[in-house]
Amino acid sequence: MDFGFTEEQERLRKKVREFFQEELPEDYDWGGGAETAEEGQAFMRELQKKTAKQGYLTSGWPKEYDGMGLGYVEQGIVDEEFGYAGISWPSQLGLHLAAPAVFLFGTEEQKKKFIPPLARGEAVWFEAFTEPEAGSDEANQQTRAVQDGDYFILNGQKTFISGIYKPDFLYTLARTADTVPKHRGISLFLIPADLPGITYRALPSMGGGTQNDIFFDNVKVHKEYLLGELNRGFYHAMATFEFERTGTAFPGRVKRGLEEFIQFCKEEKRNGKPLIEDPEVRKLLAEMAVEAEIWKLMAWKAVWWFGNREELGPMPFDLSGMCNKQLTTAQSEKMSKILGIYGQLRQGSKWAKHEGRVERGWRSTRSLHAAGTLEIYKYVIARRGLGLPRIPAKLNAVIAQALDEKK
Repeated sequence: MDFGFTEEQERLRKKVREFFQEELPEDYDWGGGAETAEEGQAFMRELQKKTAKQGYLTSGWPKEYDGMGLGYVEQGIVDEEFGYAGISWPSQLGLHLAAPAVFLFGTEEQKKKFIPPLARGEAVWFEAFTEPEAGSDEANQQTRAVQDGDYFILNGQKTFISGIYKPDFLYTLARTADTVPKHRGISLFLIPADLPGITYRALPSMGGGTQNDIFFDNVKVHKEYLLGELNRGFYHAMATFEFERTGTAFPGRVKRGLEEFIQFCKEEKRNGKPLIEDPEVRKLLAEMAVEAEIWKLMAWKAVWWFGNREELGPMPFDLSGMCNKQLTTAQSEKMSKILGIYGQLRQGSKWAKHEGRVERGWRSTRSLHAAGTLEIYKYVIARRGLGLPRIPAKLNAVIAQALDEKK
């Protein structure tokens, strides 16, 4: 079995890596956090447009929609290089969630309206699904959309919506019918983010990024922004979640982080000797290297499955998404253990080691809400991977009653 790439694929990787080496400044804070500043956001928006002109931003899209028409393996290579460069695109959710949904369920008019701005690297999207009473239970959407002629009138609240950039569009779910079961009465909307009646409230998080509350107060949304079939939004959303949860960018980012941390351990001394000579440090670094390799293999397995999904069908569960939730946390713990007391010092402290990245990484890996919680990943693996039964409705009722009594 050959896990390698062809010469042509390696040339693509080299071209993408050289592009970012030329475009990113030497002091680029690849470890995350640079884009939280206004100047960093402006830089990243411009870089996104430059990358779009090269075609790398939408490497897998059809050429008629300004993509490169590359195969899944080539897309995986480009994404891995995005991650290795330490880039998280402003239009990440638009590219990897909203756009696939529009390609699958959108009308030709919707494709012409929404796809070109994303392909040019201009449009920023928020995924606005989570609600106060519908965290991981997407079927329990309480935001209501009532049809009124050619419009839907939206009222409700979304919460813990990730995003530090000002959005141009919202990709969101709303209840359009009271049905049993409840997931059959939900529709999917693509909403201009500045419509009258939409307000935002920032929720700064410990990870350094920002979450948002979004409120809909009698928001008029034209029916042209309904995506797919009325009351079939839950199914449409489920079909596109795998685009959000699968990718090679995260393992690429972890690989870069580990390489630089190992180099730090070679140069940093404790009691007159390089850290790398400490047996406990070597053991922890070896564990991290093994974890990173497992993660990478799981991500590439998902790429392979995508490329063969016509034959294999939908991927039952994705362990690379699970790795993202578990291994980033585990690796930050190990790095912190290696640094000892210095691991808790923040960036900017004159005593901080490794530029304070370990403390920042520790905090950011505790913000694991985006793309579903660890519990949801475990649930999917239990159901689809192990074939375990659903939680019986009676037990769900008992759990709900217990939670109500606890309030």
